[in-house]
Amino acid sequence: MRALSRERKKELLAYCLIAPVIIYLIVFMLFPFIWALWTSVTNRTIGGNADFVGIDNFVTLVRDRVFRQSVWNTIVYTLFAVLGKVVLGMIMALVLNAQIPLKNLSRVLLFIPWTIPTLVSALTWRWMYSDVGGFFNYILMSLNIVNAPVPWLYDPKLAMVSIIVANIWRGAPFIAISLLAGLQSIPEDYYEAAQIDGANAIIRFLHITIPSIKDVLILSTLITTIWTFNDFEIVWLLTGGGPGNATQILSTYGYTVGFMNLNLSKAISSSMIAMPFLLILVTIITNRFKKSEVD
Repeated sequence: MRALSRERKKELLAYCLIAPVIIYLIVFMLFPFIWALWTSVTNRTIGGNADFVGIDNFVTLVRDRVFRQSVWNTIVYTLFAVLGKVVLGMIMALVLNAQIPLKNLSRVLLFIPWTIPTLVSALTWRWMYSDVGGFFNYILMSLNIVNAPVPWLYDPKLAMVSIIVANIWRGAPFIAISLLAGLQSIPEDYYEAAQIDGANAIIRFLHITIPSIKDVLILSTLITTIWTFNDFEIVWLLTGGGPGNATQILSTYGYTVGFMNLNLSKAISSSMIAMPFLLILVTIITNRFKKSEVD
């Protein structure tokens, strides 16, 4: 009985320790999710009443040309931004892992784009893209490459590229730091043995480096994909989804519909449509973590 009492005390202590987390998840995640799910099937507007309308909001979204364009823009934005961050992050990690002068200082500088507030990053890039005293136009015109300022953020063909570049600059350090940690865990003996066998740098990279950091690379890429998919600040502060919806992505579309057009139910419905994709990514990440723990 005494042993049983001890076991019950341990269980009670465990429940007490985990209770705050469970309460937090219920109050700040489960309830808001249920409320959002209910709102998505109503005609709620900000300051108005809510009547049940079923799937009408989702049907309206599918028929909405701007929504379809925002879905496509989100795919393009996420795909190329993540690809750019992975490639640039890999290059940065390889350089910082090599024997270079001022390595420690370089690592500190690497963190700067990642640590400064997003607002500061966006406003800095907005100034650099500006057609009035902007950095890029100043350089191009000084070198006589262009005769007139380039409308980086006002040309539908250039606006998407411009915000992708800004997102890559901000997000690449996360990939670089993650991969650098993986690179430093690879024993030098592997490379020395491969070099003795006559393997060149490319072979060593493909057959030693990539397999050794595969899990880190996959996890950091998936996490970055979720962050990029949900990105709002960079796009909104640089272009506001314009010009002409050329950079309108799901997050800015939801904000525009919900808080500028006051159609809250339609805005939440647009987020619900994207939820399955994000759940798949979260599931993959969770399974990867479990696999890593088992290994």
